[in-house]
Amino acid sequence: MAHRAARSIILPLLLLCASAASAGERGYFGFGLQVATKGFFLSPEVTSLTISKVVPGTPADRVGIRAGDTILRVEDMVVVGSKALDLKARAARDVGQALHLQLRHADGQAFAVNMVAVPHP
Repeated sequence: MAHRAARSIILPLLLLCASAASAGERGYFGFGLQVATKGFFLSPEVTSLTISKVVPGTPADRVGIRAGDTILRVEDMVVVGSKALDLKARAARDVGQALHLQLRHADGQAFAVNMVAVPHP
């Protein structure tokens, strides 16, 4: 069962994929996440990561990511069962650095993408 407290702590951490973290150093990919977790709220285990939105014209949009897609792996780390902070560290990218994800569309089709982080608009 997902814990709301864990979601409220972890969601901002994982949104680094979708927004800049500080002074133009952190990269932007243009997608939002819906995170489900279980376990202790300071170190929750991720049960799912789902794309909640994709901003048109961003790296995520250009590689075909769509709202409703499920992220299966972040840089070869399996999402389900991973600690949220480990996934956050694995996904952190500065502008110009690539991020590799494996996802599944809502229709079941699995696919992999490579995106390069851009400055936050």
